[in-house]
Amino acid sequence: QLYVVADSPKSIADTLPSSLYLAVKQYSRITEEEREAVERSQVALPNPAWVRIKHGKHKGDIGRVFKSVNDVTEVLCPARDFPYSMPRGCRALVERSRLPKNHSVSDIILNDEVVGWTYKGASYYKGLLLKKFRQEDLELLASPHADAIQLHLESGWDTTFLKKTIVEFSMQFLRAGDWARVTNGSLRGELGRVISTDHSCGSVGLEIAFDGCPDEIEVRLQDVERVFRVGDTVRVVAGPYLGLEGYILKMCEEVFHVCQEASKEQHFAPPPESDSIEIGDFIEVLDGEHVGKRGVVDWISKGESKLWFRDIITPDDTQSGLSSILVPTAMVQRTDLTQTLQYTQEKGYDVRPGDTVSVARGPECGATGVVQSVDFPNATLTLLCDGDRSLINVKITFTMKLHNASLDSFKKNIGQEVFVIGGDRKGYRATLYSLASETCTIAVHGQQRVNVKLHDVVTRLSGVMLEGPEMTLFCEMLRRSYLAPPARSITPPVEMAPSGSSTSITDPSPSSSNGWAPWSASSGDVDVVHDPSSSTFIIGPLSWLKEFSSKLYTYHVVLKVSPSYMGGRLSKRFVSTASPDPFCGENGPAPSGCVATFCTSNGAGAAIKHYHIPASDLSPAPPRKKNQHVLVLDGEHRGLIQTIASCYNKDGVVKIMITPTVTITLRFDQICLVEPVRNI
Repeated sequence: QLYVVADSPKSIADTLPSSLYLAVKQYSRITEEEREAVERSQVALPNPAWVRIKHGKHKGDIGRVFKSVNDVTEVLCPARDFPYSMPRGCRALVERSRLPKNHSVSDIILNDEVVGWTYKGASYYKGLLLKKFRQEDLELLASPHADAIQLHLESGWDTTFLKKTIVEFSMQFLRAGDWARVTNGSLRGELGRVISTDHSCGSVGLEIAFDGCPDEIEVRLQDVERVFRVGDTVRVVAGPYLGLEGYILKMCEEVFHVCQEASKEQHFAPPPESDSIEIGDFIEVLDGEHVGKRGVVDWISKGESKLWFRDIITPDDTQSGLSSILVPTAMVQRTDLTQTLQYTQEKGYDVRPGDTVSVARGPECGATGVVQSVDFPNATLTLLCDGDRSLINVKITFTMKLHNASLDSFKKNIGQEVFVIGGDRKGYRATLYSLASETCTIAVHGQQRVNVKLHDVVTRLSGVMLEGPEMTLFCEMLRRSYLAPPARSITPPVEMAPSGSSTSITDPSPSSSNGWAPWSASSGDVDVVHDPSSSTFIIGPLSWLKEFSSKLYTYHVVLKVSPSYMGGRLSKRFVSTASPDPFCGENGPAPSGCVATFCTSNGAGAAIKHYHIPASDLSPAPPRKKNQHVLVLDGEHRGLIQTIASCYNKDGVVKIMITPTVTITLRFDQICLVEPVRNI
């Protein structure tokens, strides 16, 4: 018999893997007395394991099983009462240094290492309290939230188990489209894209290329690790920055530097300016034996009451030389303030990575180098020094800009072929001759050199994978790179002159000589030409395609074609949208109200055919089996791309697992089939 805690037999059946679904013949609900008997029959909890304390002073705390014998379990958990004075409600580890330094404290030694101590009958392991609980007062946890075990992480007790817990927690957020690496088994080290995840069974489907041929492999979740890359868009799921979203700027082993995506409406107030005297400041002595002398501060220690300055020959004493003089800081004042970078409402701090700056104040005074990164909220920047190539962190207001970021990274393209995607010469190829901050000089082949704006010229693709905002800009640039066809007039149908009309041979009107009625072209007779720079508007069943286009960079949307299109030649087949932009394919930008699609032909060789099909002739394609991907079009989960857990074609419904514990049922008209892009 298998005992399961659930709200209904249906919930149990929905979570069973297909291999066990038919094996379960009967569901029986047990009484409360039987439930207590079953729980008592569990003699010991696994070790190590995580538990939640259900009763008493530690109610709600997360603990780690230390030892479990019969009905009594020893648990390591954060202390509620401290053996020394602490603020009420404080959560922290017990510190050995704050306990009495006498024989009342005894060390706990394990494998010749001090791992804890005992004091007044209580035992502490690396700051965690060891406490006994009855098994009925504990709830076994599979994977606690990382924030709930923060003190356990700080203690470092059993780092192997802690690391395993963090990995299991992070794998809950693994989704289709992510990259993962196999860490165990015969495929160890292989990198693949996640095709599907089954958290209830603890498995993940990876697409791995073997000898250039992609193949789907199913592995255990515990045998893979998520792979991040610079530029990935991420969201922090635990820690003090919980909820922060941005993209990875830099990775140093297990520490990521994330650039937060802030809207243009967000502003911050700069830190208040400090009036303190720093190394490099110009000062004047106001009192004492050196009164009236002026110089530059050579040295001042934090918290000290005196400083050393270099005399710069005061008018009163031209023979003083350039010796260093020691004076009290209370007797000097700053003069001739250096023109360092300051915050303005118009530009904020006018500095960015790539700019060359010099440090004019502070301990790093005199250093010069190129800015590597800027922390605007904290008003600091990281500088790569020209001399020893070391990285230093200084306040922005302590630096002076020498010159802006150069365009050296693009100088390798001078003399090379570029493509003009905007302006009067849009669509031409040209040679690049020079670069400026906002313009560049090019020459269309066979013509004179001209200056054009930088955003109207692009170089060849470098093979770098684009994601997020960069992909959006690329799609917009792709549309702008196509030339719009010239406008053409539509010849109106022939109209015969009325037979009863009287005409004269001498009448100079054209109608008198040929019997045809005259016509003239009006504004309504001209074809509407698609403007690639304008937005594509779709009104009707596929209006969601434009709304969710930013989520479809790595997916093809699968659609059905109406029998009214092309005489029904495609009505029995599915077509797929172009990627990354469903409105711009191999045939260029789709006309307004149309979608760029493709499908394989029925002829020999199964060539790919591309079409611009009106949105009114397209509708969402339904799925056919489980593990396919669908885009949710209706309900509270609208816009999500998920994997089908179960597909019932006769009933026209599917079941989708949103989380390991949440499964929803949707009709075919609430979803649309999508397919991951191959070999992107």
